Amino acid sequence: MTPGSVFFDKNFHFHDGETGEKLFVVLGWDSGIAIVAKTTSQQHSKGLTYGCQPNDRFHNFYLPQHSCCFKKCTWICLDEFYELNANEVLQKRFTGVINPVCNLTDSIIREIQNCALESMDISGKQEQIIQASLVS
Repeated sequence: MTPGSVFFDKNFHFHDGETGEKLFVVLGWDSGIAIVAKTTSQQHSKGLTYGCQPNDRFHNFYLPQHSCCFKKCTWICLDEFYELNANEVLQKRFTGVINPVCNLTDSIIREIQNCALESMDISGKQEQIIQASLVS
């Protein structure tokens, strides 16, 4: 799983215990653990300026429609991070539960990684994995 890869998970497990369909972006990968962030196309008082939105109620990164491979305006949610086991993701890919969607450009994923590292909600372990995976 490389940073910048975007996947669609038909059975994404949210922190609140719910499951559902969700697009997520890989921010970093190390030792079989992928750090990912979910996306949303719902504005809900989020900023509309391209890039890092650290002053919004919930830390995010905004990608306007047509700025990358997303079909709609999209916010990468950087107020909660998910640690996915690479083996479990691979199994889900083989069974068709998770499917690749696209890859963000190196310049965009690096901006998102830098923005994620500014988040107050990132753990030390998650920060370390993203730091080790920074795209040039």
